[in-house]
Amino acid sequence: MDNYIEKETMSDKDELHVSEASVYIDKEKLFRKVDLRILPLMMVTYGLQFMDKLALGQSSVFGLKKDLGLVGQDYSWSSSIFYFGYMFGNLASVRVLQIVPIAKFVSVAVCLWGITLACTGACENYAGILAARFFLGLLESVVSPSFVLITGMWWKPEQQSARSGIWFAGNDAGAIVGSFLSFGLGHITGKLSPWRYIFIVYGCITFVWSFAIFFFLPDSPSKASFLTEAEKQYYAENMKNQKVENDWSWDEFFSCVKNINFWLLLGSVVLSILPNSGVQSYGNIILNNFGFSAINTTLLNLPGSIIAWIAITGSGLIASRKKGLRCLMISVCCMFAIIGGSLIYKGQTLGAKLTGFYFVLVQTATFPLLLSMASSNFVGSTRKTVVSNSMFLIYCASNIAGPQLFRSQDAPTYTYAFRSWVICFCLNVAVAVAMAINSRIQNKRQQASSDGVPEFQYLY
Repeated sequence: MDNYIEKETMSDKDELHVSEASVYIDKEKLFRKVDLRILPLMMVTYGLQFMDKLALGQSSVFGLKKDLGLVGQDYSWSSSIFYFGYMFGNLASVRVLQIVPIAKFVSVAVCLWGITLACTGACENYAGILAARFFLGLLESVVSPSFVLITGMWWKPEQQSARSGIWFAGNDAGAIVGSFLSFGLGHITGKLSPWRYIFIVYGCITFVWSFAIFFFLPDSPSKASFLTEAEKQYYAENMKNQKVENDWSWDEFFSCVKNINFWLLLGSVVLSILPNSGVQSYGNIILNNFGFSAINTTLLNLPGSIIAWIAITGSGLIASRKKGLRCLMISVCCMFAIIGGSLIYKGQTLGAKLTGFYFVLVQTATFPLLLSMASSNFVGSTRKTVVSNSMFLIYCASNIAGPQLFRSQDAPTYTYAFRSWVICFCLNVAVAVAMAINSRIQNKRQQASSDGVPEFQYLY
């Protein structure tokens, strides 16, 4: 029966064995317990990561470019080089995440990137900021692919869309906190420029938080002190396909790269991140060019962060209701962004451009939806590793390219970048429709070949 599992005992190797006694498991209570223990840790960590990414953009309007002598495309490359480090980190983590305790690995990475971020406040020239940003990206690369694996480890496929949306919404919670902090730090006068305090304060907060991850985030359900033995057995018996194994299957690898949905997923990542990276790196500069002061740009990011948070959590919750809503939500979010990008590109008034900027931020909800599809639609440790790391390699490449759309010769209007955004949003709608159609076709084929009881169905 679905609500019953068998009682277990623990071996010396933390393996779970089944005995003859049966116990009742309240699955709703179990997942509520996991939500309360695991999601807050993931959400805060992701929020801190986003605050650290935004630190450069926030610092750009508080004298960073002048103090470090950044000219031409120097600032764009200071943003892009972060993702060169992020890319190298993802390549290294392909195998590491299958071997080391995943939560401990994340905590050490968070600790080291907090130190690196705080040291960024001591940079004196272009070379220094490039080096600091590269190593920051290298260390932060651990979090996102790890969280995709952790989501698959703790929640069932149909639950993952909502949970991915919640922890990814930590971005916007971090952006809200960061806006208030940068507003306050921007008023500091003294020997150090305000932008240096932004890096130092954010870095120290991140360093302290790494210890919370180390002590409170379990490496796996079998090592979670807040779960009963029966609950651990439920995970061992019913979530086997979500476990991160230490082996590599070439059969899984080749079946993954032959899957059309794999390539459509990567295409959608490109079209989502190219505009997103520009918002992160140039959001404050865009608002500043609209005519707002440096201090006011930090506050104007607050409504945008709230809008993005509502879009991410709302789309995730809606998409988790039934099969077929994830691609629909991606399309809806892109529709808002198409309107927004068009208003920024062709809007004639300040109000129209600001409204367009906020509409564009709705599109940030597409990436967590793609993450949930990656987590739930590719079964097996090798497939999950290939998909996760491929997504984040493409994520890095797109983030490298995104700031380069803001060419120095186009300042301050940056029409080339905004036109590119609108094209990306339109193409992403087409890719989402293609993913939905292909998933429906594949599901029907599997249903026909399995006499109406397929072992696996794509969630789209």
